[in-house]
Amino acid sequence: MHKIAQRGLMALLGAAVLAGTQGGVAYASEYDRTAESFPTGSRVDWKEDGDHLLIKDTVKDGHSAVALFRWWDASEDRYHWFTYFNRDGVNSVRDVNMDLYEGTTINFKACIGDWAGSLEASRDSIRNCSDWEVTLA
Repeated sequence: MHKIAQRGLMALLGAAVLAGTQGGVAYASEYDRTAESFPTGSRVDWKEDGDHLLIKDTVKDGHSAVALFRWWDASEDRYHWFTYFNRDGVNSVRDVNMDLYEGTTINFKACIGDWAGSLEASRDSIRNCSDWEVTLA
């Protein structure tokens, strides 16, 4: 009987250790979002923990992955707009740390485009955009 109780106690301790290690596993925030260009070419991930915009080129097609990003500034009653190109080729990821105030409403799209030396010269090449993803910083 003593061995049975000892085994039960060891099983209970093992389950507690397993549960404790699971608590340390990273998890996605409820505000994390992903957008993908249509039909293919880029993926943009928003990671709320740290306010990271991750722009990935997903297809070797000669086009850059592009993120269109805007955040709502309630104090100015307007959006602040940004365009980010990832020009580093297929499977590369550009990490943009946005550093926004917590609770800021953000929107982003995944697109493809062709870098032409400046944002102004490249703007008309942006296409195949996803719908806006809306979430919080």
